[in-house]
Amino acid sequence: MAKVGFVSEAGSHGFKYESPASTHFSVTVVLVEEENRREVEEGLLQIWHKFFPEGKLNIHQGAIEPEKLREILAELKTLKFSFHSLLIDKRKLHQESPLQYKGTFYKFLSGLIYNNLYRTVRNLAIIANEMGSSEFMQSFRRYIQENHQVDLFSPASFTFSTGEEAIILQLAHLLGWSLNEYNAGLLAVNVQKELYAHCVGVESWPGQHVPYTVDIEEAVDYYDQAITEAAQLRARNYIMKHTGSKDPVIKCRVLFVEYLLMIFTYNYKTRFIHTYELLQHLNSYKYEHFSEHRFRSLIVGPVRDEGVLIVSSSAGYKLPCSSKDIYNFFNYYNQQIQPMLNRLNQCHKALGLATGGELNVLEEAGYTNLKKLLA
Repeated sequence: MAKVGFVSEAGSHGFKYESPASTHFSVTVVLVEEENRREVEEGLLQIWHKFFPEGKLNIHQGAIEPEKLREILAELKTLKFSFHSLLIDKRKLHQESPLQYKGTFYKFLSGLIYNNLYRTVRNLAIIANEMGSSEFMQSFRRYIQENHQVDLFSPASFTFSTGEEAIILQLAHLLGWSLNEYNAGLLAVNVQKELYAHCVGVESWPGQHVPYTVDIEEAVDYYDQAITEAAQLRARNYIMKHTGSKDPVIKCRVLFVEYLLMIFTYNYKTRFIHTYELLQHLNSYKYEHFSEHRFRSLIVGPVRDEGVLIVSSSAGYKLPCSSKDIYNFFNYYNQQIQPMLNRLNQCHKALGLATGGELNVLEEAGYTNLKKLLA
């Protein structure tokens, strides 16, 4: 059965905590069956007119007293909707991560909830709250469709609206605002508890990692922690060293390392990031335009040359977190390097035979190390 998801953000990006309320940010989706949409909209209009003089939800800090909010939530229990939220405690985020940039902040965090939606709910249309210029919203729509929709050939409907046009967006904002206030310690009403029958989950992010005694298939790898810490330390050192550079290529290298570190820290340590996703991220800043070849030669190679630990496979790139990552990385390149060395050796021998040994390219000073490998 077709559903419509109304998505709204509550809170703002940035790490300047001018008030206790600014510590949290949330993305909330209210899900409504298409056949119940009109009924829910009419019900919300009646509730708004009952509790707000102008018949319109208008949230400011402290604008809704706890008892009034409880009464509103009691009325909402009669409506046919469900909601799901992503709740972010910004105090747990690195202020120098790519999340400091407004576009990355909204795209990455909203993408987490859209990924869950599109993988779980079939026949889903999205109406999202407007949150910037038309250019940004078009960019945001492309980002979601290209990175988080399961079926790229038949993309689901994705449109933008305002709370005035879509009253259910006001409900999504109310729920998100209430979650932020409660988790910041400013509101005594727990909307998740009050509307437990309508809540299909509030996911706190970033989550706290709880280590288990056995975390791998065969045995505990005592090198994992050392590898993880070395990878993070070297990545952060590179970022600190080059932050502030005016060179557009170096800026992109910093963005590349920041993105690897962000996924590694906040998402999944085991996740490889596909080249396409990295190219899309870098090219969105418009410092330089990178093809796959330029990306590998001007970004990945030089960053590795400066000692940043980056492993790769056919699935993409990541920071290493285990000896398994390291062995897989060495195996991946060894399978390429050894055949290449063999081909060079065959060519060297053939040319030596053809020229009576007079053409010996391995005697060139630039091939000293190569000569040792082929000996």
